[in-house]
Amino acid sequence: MRDIPFLVIIDNLENEKDWWDKRVIMDLLPHFGGETHFIITTRLPHVLNLEPMKLSYLSGAEAMTLMKGGVKDYPLLEIDALKTIEEKLGRLTLGLSIVGAILSELPITPTRLLDTLNRTPPIRDFSCNEREILSLKNHEILVRLLDVCLSIFDHADGPRSLATRMVQVCGWFSPSAVPFHMLALAAHKVPKKHRRGPRWRKWWRTLTCGLATSRMKRSEAEAAAMLMRFGIARCTSKPEHVQFHDLIRLYARKRGGPRTAQAVVQSVYLQGSIKYSPEHLWASCFMVFGFGSDPLLVELRPSELILFVKQIVVPLAIHTFITYSRCNAALELLRLCTDAIERAAESMLAHAGKWRDASYSCFRPAQSEAQYTYLWQELALLKASVLETRAKLMLRGGQYDIGDDLIRKAIFIRTSICGEHHPDTVSARETLSKLTRLLTTVQLS
Repeated sequence: MRDIPFLVIIDNLENEKDWWDKRVIMDLLPHFGGETHFIITTRLPHVLNLEPMKLSYLSGAEAMTLMKGGVKDYPLLEIDALKTIEEKLGRLTLGLSIVGAILSELPITPTRLLDTLNRTPPIRDFSCNEREILSLKNHEILVRLLDVCLSIFDHADGPRSLATRMVQVCGWFSPSAVPFHMLALAAHKVPKKHRRGPRWRKWWRTLTCGLATSRMKRSEAEAAAMLMRFGIARCTSKPEHVQFHDLIRLYARKRGGPRTAQAVVQSVYLQGSIKYSPEHLWASCFMVFGFGSDPLLVELRPSELILFVKQIVVPLAIHTFITYSRCNAALELLRLCTDAIERAAESMLAHAGKWRDASYSCFRPAQSEAQYTYLWQELALLKASVLETRAKLMLRGGQYDIGDDLIRKAIFIRTSICGEHHPDTVSARETLSKLTRLLTTVQLS
C-alpha cells in the first residue's frame, strides 16, 4: 500500500483507540511517506497529536438555498419562516436538506411547516443513556421534523406504512449500508401494537403471500425511494442499499423501541450473509448476547436461538477468526453464545418442572412434553457443537489446555445423549487426541 496511491477517508472518528482491543489508530495506518493520503473527519480537539482544520458552517445564503428545494422565490413572510427554521436547526445540513425535500415534494409553505413543527409535541420519555438523551435534546427540532416526515408517510400509505416501519428498524442495524430486502423484511416483522385479528386472517395471508410477492418487491423499492427523496436515507455505491445518518438511527431506536430490535434480529438470521452483510450479523449478535456493559436487548425463543446460532454465530465466529485474525472477538462471541444456550436450557428445565406440577390438575398433551425434551436435547447438542468449535479455534491458537477442557465437556454431552459410537462423538474424541498430543509435546519441551 506504501507505493500505490490510495485515498483513505475515515469519517467521524470518535476515539483514537479501538473500543475492542484498545489499539491506537496509528497501529492501523501504514507509515507516512508513501503515495497514500488520508482524510480524517472528527469532532475531537486533537488527532495523532495534530490539531484538526476546523470547517466553517454553511453561510446563511447556502442554508437558504438548501432549504428552498425546487422553489426559487418565496414571499418575504415565507423567507422569515425559513430563517426561523434555519435558526432552530442550527444550520444542521441534515435538517436543512429534509426541509428542502418536504417543500419540494409537498404543496406546503414554509410558514405552515413551521407551524406544524411548533405544534408537534417533543419526546418526553427518554429511555436511553445520558449521551443519547443529550444528543436528542440538542436536536429537538430535528426530532420534530422526523416526526412530521413519518406522519407524511403514514398519511400517504395508510397506517403501518412500510416507509415508516423501515425508519423505525434502521437504528438497530449496523451503521453500514443496509440492503432493501433486509430492511423491508425487518419492517414487516415489526409486531402490531393492537390485538391480533382472527386466526382465519393469518391463514388467508399465508395462502395469498405468493400472489403478493411481486408487489412486495415493488413496494420495497418504492419505500426506499421515498426515504431517499425526503432525505431520511441516502443511496450508496452498493445497488439496492441505503444508509442512515447516526442521528436518524438514534431517533429510530427511540421511536421503535425493543420490539423493532427483535424484528431486525429475525430479518438478519433469515436473510443475513457473511459475505455481503457481516456488519449486520455482528449487530444482531450484540443485541442477542450483549458485549461488555451492553445490555441484552433481544431474547430469542429456544427454537429461534438454535437457528440463530447455527446460521449466524458459529459461521461468523469462524470467519472472523480465520479471515480477519480477530481471535479474541471470535472467541468472546462463542463464549457469550455458550452462556446464552445454558440460560435457555436452564429456563426450559424450570418450565418443565412447572409442567409436571401442573399435570395433576389440568390436561396436558403427551406430545408437548416429548417436544420439550427434544428441544432441550437440541440445545444441549448445540452447546456441545459450540464447545467443539471453541476447542478447535483454541487448537489453532495454541491454547491447548483451554481447548482440552472445552472438548471434554463436549464429549460428555454427546456421549450422554448420542452414545459413544455416534459420529459426532467420535469426531470430538479425535479432536481431544490432537489436543492431548500437542499439550504433552508442549509440556515435555
